Amino acid sequence: MKNDIFNFRRFGKYFATDLRICRANYGLSLMTISLLTPLVLYVIVATINQIMHNTWDGPDIGLRVFAFAVAMICMVVTMPVKCYGKITEKQYGSFWLTLPASRLEKFISMILMTCIIVPVSGALLYLGLDALICAFDHTCGQNLFAGGLDLLQKMGEANEVTLNLIDESITVEDATFAQEIIRQMNNPWMYIDEIFCFTLPFLLGAVFFRNGKTVKTFIALFAISTLTGMIMSPIMTDWALKLVENANDDPMGIFNNMFNNKLFKNLVLIDTVTDTVTNLALMAGIWFRIKTLKH
Repeated sequence: MKNDIFNFRRFGKYFATDLRICRANYGLSLMTISLLTPLVLYVIVATINQIMHNTWDGPDIGLRVFAFAVAMICMVVTMPVKCYGKITEKQYGSFWLTLPASRLEKFISMILMTCIIVPVSGALLYLGLDALICAFDHTCGQNLFAGGLDLLQKMGEANEVTLNLIDESITVEDATFAQEIIRQMNNPWMYIDEIFCFTLPFLLGAVFFRNGKTVKTFIALFAISTLTGMIMSPIMTDWALKLVENANDDPMGIFNNMFNNKLFKNLVLIDTVTDTVTNLALMAGIWFRIKTLKH
C-alpha cells in the first residue's frame, strides 16, 4: 500500500521526467532571464556611458542588484504557469494524470521544481555570469555574490556598534537577548521560508485557475494582502505606541520597552510560525487541487 503512495525509485523516474518536461517548456525562458538580462544590462549601460560621457563604465552594483531582483521575480511568476499551467487543460491534463506516479510524488516534484530547482539554477546562472562580467570589466565593481557577503559582514558590524551603544542602559539579560535576535536576523537560512511564501502562490494559481492564471493570482494576492493589512494595522499601531510609551525624551527608554514587549521577544518565532502556516496552507491548496483534478 505504501508503494502506491510513495516509492523512491518511481519518484526518481518521475522527477527526471518532470525535469525534462519543465526544461522543454521553460528552459529557454530560464536561460533568457538568467543569462541575457545581465549581459544586455551591461552592454546598454556601458554603451550609454560611452556615448554620454566618453568612458566605458559598466553598471554599478546598485543597478545590478535591482536587475537581479526583477529577473528573479519574473522567473518565479512565469515558471509555474509554463511548467504546470497546462494540467488544467483537457488534453495535457489527461496525459499528466496518466503518468505512472502517485499524486504525492507529483506534488513533491512540483514543490521541488518550483521552490528549489528552478530558482536556485536561475540564481546561480545569473550570479555566475555577473561574476564573469565583473572579472572582465572592473568598472562594474564587486560582483553580486561578493557584495552580498560584504553586506552581511557590515550588517554584523553595525549591529555590534548598536549593541555597544545600548548595553549601558539595558540589563545583561536584555543585551544577550538582543544579540541573539540580531544573530538570527542575520542568518540567511532564516529567510528560506520567505522564498516558499513567494513562489507557492504562483504555483497554486497555475494549477487552480483555468485561464488568466498570472493576472488572477496577482488579483488574489492583492485582495488577501489588503484584507490582512486592514486586520493587522490596528495591532501593529498599538504595538508601536506601547514601545514609545513612557519613554519620554530618553531614546534608551524605547529599547527598554522593546525588550520587555512580548511581541518583540517572540518576533523570530512569530515570523517562522506565520510563514510556516502560510506555506502549509498554500501546499494544502495545491494538494487538494491536483487531487480533485479531473478531465
